[in-house]
Amino acid sequence: MRAAAILMTGLVLAAPAMAQQPTAAPAPAASSYPEWNKLTQEQRQALIDPIRSRWNDNPDMRAEMLKRAQHWQRMTPEQREAAHRGMQRWENLTPEQRKAMHEQWKAMSPEQRKAWLEANGPKLPPPRSGPAGPRTPPPPRPQEHR
Repeated sequence: MRAAAILMTGLVLAAPAMAQQPTAAPAPAASSYPEWNKLTQEQRQALIDPIRSRWNDNPDMRAEMLKRAQHWQRMTPEQREAAHRGMQRWENLTPEQRKAMHEQWKAMSPEQRKAWLEANGPKLPPPRSGPAGPRTPPPPRPQEHR
């Protein structure tokens, strides 16, 4: 149930930002973008500024924002891709459809929400232990083809 609430919150927060993006040309393939250390300072700043603004403008949401970021880090690439697809589906809904889905979710009992999440929700790996505990190494990064 908590994962769905986090996912729904993330979707709600991400939708306005995504809707503001220009819809001109399709984006280049992910492999054509450089690694972080090869971005210019201006590119890095363009990526960081929206997050900094959200962080500064929403002090009551900072704990939740940090929790979502940590949650994202625990996700596998497949889980992240599934989350992206969910965000895209949400983005393509009309405001009326979004409202109807939100109302439907609110009307569900905790048991119904749990059952829905088990059938449809993200499948998350177990949380990592603290610094002293065992740590699962991250999955290997795919090799770029040149």
